[in-house]
Amino acid sequence: MKIRALSATIAMLLAPAVSAELFISEYVEGSGNNKALELYNPTASAIDLADYSIQVYFNGSTTVGTTINLSGNIAAGATFVIADNDSVAALLALTDLQVTQSLWNGDDAITLSKSGVVLDSIGQLGVDPGSAWGSGSITTANDTLRRTAISYDADPSDSFDPAAQWLGFA
Repeated sequence: MKIRALSATIAMLLAPAVSAELFISEYVEGSGNNKALELYNPTASAIDLADYSIQVYFNGSTTVGTTINLSGNIAAGATFVIADNDSVAALLALTDLQVTQSLWNGDDAITLSKSGVVLDSIGQLGVDPGSAWGSGSITTANDTLRRTAISYDADPSDSFDPAAQWLGFA
């Protein structure tokens, strides 16, 4: 709960600098099924999630392997957490949406889209980085990544270095 509150607090403090919409503020790729994404709404209005979805591209593919259609609302300045339904109880207690679809490993690209238009991404479509993007504690495998500022990567085909926009945690 503290991680979610810290991430939301950092994002809210930075929110006035950006006039955009929903983005991925935290990424969790832990052992087993401990996978989660936190989305943040930096706007001054609630967002209806009906037009939003998460896509996962497995092992360097350019074809979507999993799509998670979102629903519900996310309040202004709030977060929305999506997690695998088989995650540990502590992670599930933080979630707004539990999913049963196959989720990511460290070498899978992820996009957040609205009506089919990519708003944000993690990884690089069409590239299999081996086990993960990044190095040290800032990787997409067996780590948690938290955005350092409100930022977006709307081009999922560009190169991806998590150290450019993310802090890493075990």
